[in-house]
Formats: sequence, structure tokens, C-alpha cells
Amino acid sequence: MVFEGIIRKALPSLATPVFFLKDLLCVVGIFTLKGRELPDIIFKLNLKRITLFILFLPLLYFTGFKDPLLAIFAAKQYLLYTVVGVLVSVAFPPPQEEKFKKFIFFTSLLLVPTSLVAIMQNALPASHWLNLSVGGESLEAFSAAGYLRVSSTFSFTGQYSWFLAAESFFLAISFFLQPKTILALGVRIRYNIYVVLLILLIISAFITGGRTAVLGCGATFILGLFLIGCKRPGWFLSRGIPIICICLVSLSVLKAVKPQYFAAYSARSSGYNHMSHNEEITGRVLHGFTGWSDWFWEQDLTSVLLGNGLGVMSNGSSQVSSYAAKIRANGFWTEGDMPTTFWEGGMYLIIVWYGFRLSLIIWCYYLWRAMRTQALASATSFLLAYVVISGLISQLGMQPPLAIWWWLAIGMIILLHRLEKHELSTVIEGLSLKEVKGSLV
Repeated sequence: MVFEGIIRKALPSLATPVFFLKDLLCVVGIFTLKGRELPDIIFKLNLKRITLFILFLPLLYFTGFKDPLLAIFAAKQYLLYTVVGVLVSVAFPPPQEEKFKKFIFFTSLLLVPTSLVAIMQNALPASHWLNLSVGGESLEAFSAAGYLRVSSTFSFTGQYSWFLAAESFFLAISFFLQPKTILALGVRIRYNIYVVLLILLIISAFITGGRTAVLGCGATFILGLFLIGCKRPGWFLSRGIPIICICLVSLSVLKAVKPQYFAAYSARSSGYNHMSHNEEITGRVLHGFTGWSDWFWEQDLTSVLLGNGLGVMSNGSSQVSSYAAKIRANGFWTEGDMPTTFWEGGMYLIIVWYGFRLSLIIWCYYLWRAMRTQALASATSFLLAYVVISGLISQLGMQPPLAIWWWLAIGMIILLHRLEKHELSTVIEGLSLKEVKGSLV
């Protein structure tokens, strides 16, 4: 998923196989779970996703009347990637904690190649193949202040921004759960590695020119630190505040040294249509939650209750469905998550889809609140922050990468909860063994 875009640009003949590879892997994952005995907490997550599938059947049936292929496409968009949460939670059983830490650190290191490619794109002309779309078209129309909104190794800027928002929790988790290979390097080298990765994350977020990356990373970090402060106020004062200061100082220095990395973002955040940046952001957020009210109740009763067909507003729907192509022909697009949910599935989808997402957020919150091990609870704080933010506003039924990152975070919360239970049970068994030996003596 990380290198999909650059592979599709460099090797156009592999564009289609690479695009569908993540879907194939998820299908394979579903079959690997078939008949497998799952631990209780993972079984609950698997049961939740199966329940979601059952609740979606009426809407998929309704969509199938409009276009059977669209119903299959919609099932993929909304339901296929739920398996990621189950797969990641079973991939690293408690005895393999070190492998999980290496996986987290490796994913954090993906900031290095992706940021280097983004910096190269920023310096290259718009006509260079790295700066063209996966279809070979120029992207100059999306530039700001003379600089392109770079997409790094991804197919488009949005995917890169979503990846960076996810990298914010990967980097934070890796800081608290460092693998032994990193611990062996010594304190100074270890902290220098994480400072460099943090600087690369800051550069990457701003060089995209998009607010999704900057606000996504910032919100995840801030909410994650706040959650840590609720459990460990002493750590927040001694470590959290210095980390925030490092971020702010790094940002100021980078702006002075490399202003070209921030030019596109500065241009796009300078306001629009006589509105300030804050007014524009506030307006867009509010419109995302309330914009549907302008047209929703003007529809017929069937559309109000069951919508107009799942999957229509997703990218690629017009290529698999003549019904979707007809609706999208005039440029009609709901864009936001809530308007899309209202339009595609009506009141039924709003209740089912948002109810399900809220229930998962609440469940993850209770898992986090029950955790007592400091390092694991602190790491989980950033995962919970991402799950809350993305679960409330992200287009999880429209954009597969967003859904994959979100379900990955949920699965990792369950995994960390299992690791803590295993650690506590090991400690209790050790104490019990000492008591038995003491009694024998």
C-alpha cells in the first residue's frame, strides 16, 4: 500500500495487479481465519464484524437491484477491510512481543524513504514522471504557491496524508515499545533516531500542502498526550511537555531553513473567499456534519430510509457500474463522510454504520482504561486517539487505505491488551511459584 503509487508510475503494466493486491490479501486473510479458534477478545471483534456484515445485507440487497456489480463493489468498500483488525491481533500472539515491536519500528522507518521521495518531488519540475499522476497526467492544477502537493510513493496526495496520520501513532508506539535491537544502541543514539524520524514526519506533513496530514498528525499527537496525562500526569509534565517543545522548535527551525517545504501549505492555509484559515476549516467541518440536511429530506421516502445505493460515491465505482457512472456523470459527489452515508444508505446506514463505529470506539476506550502497565497503556493512548478521530470523521466506507489504517489501529489495541494480560499473568505465576517454594522451605 505504501509503494503502490510509485510502482504504478514506474511500471504501468503492473498498475491493476498492484491496485487490487491489498484486496486479494484481505480475501486470503478471511480464509486463513476460517475454522481457527480465536482467543475470547479477538473472537468478540470477529463477531462484531460478522454482525456488521449481517446488518449490511438489506442495503446490499437493495443496491443489487440497481446494479449487482455495484453491490459487490460496495461490500468490498465497507466490509472487506474489517478483517485487518482481526488479522493483526492474531499475527503477534503474546510470546511474540518482540516481533510486534520490530514490526512497529519497521513501519515507523517507512518515514525515511517516503519523506526522501517527497523532498525530491518538491525539488523536481511538475513534468517529471515522479510528479505526474499514475495515469501520466500533469498535477500542476493542484499546486499552491508554485509548489506541487506531493504524493511521495503513493498514488495521490490524500493517500500520503492518511499514511502520515497513521505514522504518527506508529512512531509514538515505537517510542514506548522499543525493540531490543534499538535498546542495545544506547540512550543517546536511540533518542537521536526518534528525533530524526519526528523531524521527517513534520517535514512530510507540511510538504504535502494538505491540511489532512498536518491536522491529522497534530490531533493524534495532542489527544494521545492528553490521554497519557490522564493516566500518568507526572510523565506528561516531565516528558510530554518537552516533546511538544521539541516539535515546536523543530517546526520553527525547519521553516526558516527550508521554507520551500512549507510553501504549499502556507498558501493553502492563508484563507479562501475572504475567510480566514480557521473560519474555512470550521466551515468545512460543520458542512461535513450538516451539509446533507439541505437535500436529504427532499428525496422520496425510499431514498430517505434506504438511500440511493452503496458504493456510488467511492472512487472507481463508475468503472464497475453503469448506474454509478450515470449518477457521477455530471460531477455529482457528496465528498464528506456523513453526507455520503446519508445519500448512499439513508437513515438505515446512518444508524448501523455510525452506531457500529461508535460502539468500537467505546469498546477501545474501555480496553485502554483497564490497562495498568505504563508503557503499554501509553502506547495504546495514541492508538485510541487515532481510532476516535478517524472513526468520527474519516471516509471509512469510501477510501480503502483509511479503513485499513483504522482497523489496523483497533487490532493493535486488542493486541496490546492481550500483551498486558499475558505479562500480568506471568508476574502472578512467578509470585505464586515463589510462595510455593517458600512454603516448602
